[in-house]
Amino acid sequence: MPGLAEQARVTGARQARALVLRWMLRGRQGYEQARSRYAPFDRLADPDPGAREEIASLCAAFAESGRPAFVSVNNKAEGSAPLSVFALARKVVELRERGAA
Repeated sequence: MPGLAEQARVTGARQARALVLRWMLRGRQGYEQARSRYAPFDRLADPDPGAREEIASLCAAFAESGRPAFVSVNNKAEGSAPLSVFALARKVVELRERGAA
């Protein structure tokens, strides 16, 4: 599957009225493998700063233009959905403060 930036380009996502995105497990491992590796899902076992940056960039761009952005984060994205959400929110704020949306 193409990366997020390519998917956004091909689908025209940046022009949509709202962003709805699901951040799931990385392509190199299966669901059960990730589940075994990340349980009990209480830490960022496999941080993915590249994906976080791409998702945050899209969210920041939508926020700058007054459009809503919704991101559903799976525990298997990085190991802990709540911690991934916090890290993603910090990155969105950072990008908006830098004006990099």
